[in-house]
Amino acid sequence: MERSQIRRNLIARRQGDHQHGFAQVLLGWRGQMACEFEREQGQIGHGGIAIVPDSAPHFFNGLSEDSELLVIDLAPADPYLQALEQACEQPLLTTLFSQPHFLTLAPDSQPLLDFAAHQLRRAGEQVSPQLHCQLISLFLTQFGQMSAAPVARVLTSGRLDARTLDAYLDRHLSSSLSNAAIAQAMHLSESHFYCLCQRQFGMTPQQYVMQRRMRRARQLLLETQMPLTELAAEVGFAQLSGFSRAYKRFYSQTPSVTRRRTN
Repeated sequence: MERSQIRRNLIARRQGDHQHGFAQVLLGWRGQMACEFEREQGQIGHGGIAIVPDSAPHFFNGLSEDSELLVIDLAPADPYLQALEQACEQPLLTTLFSQPHFLTLAPDSQPLLDFAAHQLRRAGEQVSPQLHCQLISLFLTQFGQMSAAPVARVLTSGRLDARTLDAYLDRHLSSSLSNAAIAQAMHLSESHFYCLCQRQFGMTPQQYVMQRRMRRARQLLLETQMPLTELAAEVGFAQLSGFSRAYKRFYSQTPSVTRRRTN
């Protein structure tokens, strides 16, 4: 792939593992899709975003028949991306794709999704280079502002109340727990919350959520005989297979091996 592109991708209820040598942005347009990285997992609905660095393994699972994404594939040596960074005076790709994470497009920016989908539908199979550049720059500049703009002022202000945060997370482990929802509960903007979490805990919000999920799962495995399917749902996984993969990555053993320690 020599040039970056944006495309529509009907996921429906398909699932699979991906890993590729280029960065990618997954934008939720219709329906719901679950996405898992090595240390993070989340659901992507309308306005939800998954940032996929190059070579980052990720698992996807469509959760509804109408699950459809807008996908941006970023060619590593695309001269247009380099020119865009220079024009914005911001290292967009370095800032945005340093690690896998999830974002939520601001409500006033979400109409961009319908605009882009409509333009791509009109173009059909013959999407012009001009349209690719127009739509990609539109979204990348939005993401760059969301991810990088608040950092300078956040680094010198405030801390998260860890006990309040943990209590909120533990009460809602069975739900999807998006960054936006947690930030709202902490009375912070999503970008402010994201930066504070990285600064204070050394991890992204979703990595912190995963840590709480896995600690609770281990406790339930060791202290109860709750069926694994129920236990997975209790800590926020719609499917047992997704829970088992995440647990094994976190503890280097399967849930069943942990449970056998209690017998």
